[in-house]
Amino acid sequence: MRHLLYHGQEILLPARPGETTAAPPERLLAGSVGRRYFEDGGELYAAFMLDEAGAEAGVSLGMRRMTLREALAERPPDEMRPALRGMALLRWLETARFCGACGAPLEDCGPGQGEVGADYSRVCTSCGRVHFPRISPAVIVLIRKGRRALLAHNARFRPGTFGLIAGFVEAGETLEEAAVREAREEAGIEIGELRYMKSQPWPFPDSLMVAFTAEWLSGEARPDGVEIGELRWCLPSELPQVPPKGSVARYLLDEFAREAAGD
Repeated sequence: MRHLLYHGQEILLPARPGETTAAPPERLLAGSVGRRYFEDGGELYAAFMLDEAGAEAGVSLGMRRMTLREALAERPPDEMRPALRGMALLRWLETARFCGACGAPLEDCGPGQGEVGADYSRVCTSCGRVHFPRISPAVIVLIRKGRRALLAHNARFRPGTFGLIAGFVEAGETLEEAAVREAREEAGIEIGELRYMKSQPWPFPDSLMVAFTAEWLSGEARPDGVEIGELRWCLPSELPQVPPKGSVARYLLDEFAREAAGD
């Protein structure tokens, strides 16, 4: 069994990429505030959310403490895939405490309870309703206009950092409709020719990012002044500070630059 150790939005990893985290001593796990077990790629994982004392104990044992976002930029995707799942399950556990139907406490499903994936789920102690980890679909889209791509500075970003148009899918909406709506709401433009690129679990706290490229059709790009503070049409050679490697936004931008270099 492999162990994954977290603290808030941080993860504790071996000093060198590719090393396996050995079974941690019990004193490190004594203050864990959540744990989940799951399988990924034929391997069994135990994910623990540590308290501050546990995280410090991990550092004293030679582990590196970094944010999960930093780890995604540094470590290979195959190594980080189970880390994303572990974080998603632990973050869901923080809120999956009471039944949304009757308000009674939830408990973990035992063997044979629930449906497929019951090892992740929780069951209501009163009405028996089974609750599964929450997943919130969101779209992110790289919009092209000729040889330029539209970059957006979100109000939550650090100064000088730009990303892409993105947002959550609303009830009754397709992924494509959500992408078109977000472009209209955040940038005031119309887009078309959407092409699916890839998806990525993003446990901050529970998103599934679905990535598209699209072509600008009409309208002058203007920030909405609420979520988006600035918009820029950029050539690949003009890209400002963008999201780090490991994110699907960076994947879209790297593909944009790679394709331009091949023209």
